[in-house]
Amino acid sequence: MKNTKKIIGALLCSAMLFTLGGCSEKEEPALMDQTLSVTAAEVSRSTLSTESTYIGTISAEGTASVVSLVAGTVEYVAVSMGDKVEAGDLLCNFDDEGARLALSSAEASLRSAEASLRSAEDGYTSSASGYGGEDMSVIEEQVRMAKENYEATKVLFEAGAASRLEVDQALSAYNSAKASLEAAKGGLNATKSGVDAARAGVEAARTGVASASYQLSLYQLTSPISGTVESVNVISDNFTPTGTVAFIISNADNKTATFYVTDEVMKSITVGQAVTVSARDKKYEGAISEVSGIVDAATGMFRIKALIKDARELPDGLSVSVTTVSNTARDAVVVPSDALYFDNGVAYVYTIEDNTAKRRDVAVSLYTKEKTAIASGIDEGDMLITSWSSTLKDGSPVTPVTEAENTSKEAPSDEKADEEVAE
Repeated sequence: MKNTKKIIGALLCSAMLFTLGGCSEKEEPALMDQTLSVTAAEVSRSTLSTESTYIGTISAEGTASVVSLVAGTVEYVAVSMGDKVEAGDLLCNFDDEGARLALSSAEASLRSAEASLRSAEDGYTSSASGYGGEDMSVIEEQVRMAKENYEATKVLFEAGAASRLEVDQALSAYNSAKASLEAAKGGLNATKSGVDAARAGVEAARTGVASASYQLSLYQLTSPISGTVESVNVISDNFTPTGTVAFIISNADNKTATFYVTDEVMKSITVGQAVTVSARDKKYEGAISEVSGIVDAATGMFRIKALIKDARELPDGLSVSVTTVSNTARDAVVVPSDALYFDNGVAYVYTIEDNTAKRRDVAVSLYTKEKTAIASGIDEGDMLITSWSSTLKDGSPVTPVTEAENTSKEAPSDEKADEEVAE
């Protein structure tokens, strides 16, 4: 009996050892790849606009007054009384030499600002890779070695193997190395500030070009509607002051929608700007025919009139919805709104640098549900992460996929789709 117990105990011990041995040989699970696959696109410039809808009132005014928004000499009058015109036809030209010179000057300023930015970026790149001809990491290593030497010399001094002078010399070398490192970092920060200032200068110059281009466009008067020229109040080679009603165009089939806007919106609305009127489950196209520069006493806002085409059936006094562009960002950096993140009111995006996500704080100038115009923080040509992810962080390793590649992956070929259906 005793022998049987001994045999059973031996077998149990062997089984336990075998089990423990198997556990020790179990392979460690492989670490998961932390690289995120993200959709990316190169940042580009375009024009972004937002629309607003207002309540307007229909009236039987089938005429449009074309007002001069600049003062100058009329070079050419393209129409006469009784002529038929289409919306967008040229009515007259003003002498625009001064405006063209202003645009050329603004474009030259932009080129200069862009050159300054390139120079600042080159300087920053040079500072980032080294300081005073030495790599930044070399200076940091010198600080580390000087610190270790100072601490080792203190230990030797306490053991009586080094003099006070040697300790002071080691401390002086350590302080000198730290000062060199701080100077290097200071120089790097200064060059980065120079880059930021240069970028701001480029944005200001681009705004100047856009403004000069808009001013140049005012030196041509075009018809806001199709109709008949009822009045011509300008003469070739004669001076015309600002605010002159230069032409009156009429169309009996058109009606006028009058609505009111705030001062901020009024500044962005121009004569000839397209509008859409909604009434009685139909839509009518039209254009702004008059922008009042005087505050309406009854509403405290500015009166806007728009001529609506083919709207004879709309009765006078009918309330309608008038939709038109209310804000515009011209020649702006435009990104998908889904690419935006927010942190305590600060907007930011992620760009890709060396397959790594880089957080970039940005200033938003105009926002819509689909797209957003960026005033500063990123530049044309940057590679922007356009897909949103809660796990994306500054410094995250990423694998970029262009939007076109992502679309092709998501959309299987017709042949493959047929096979999947068959299965």
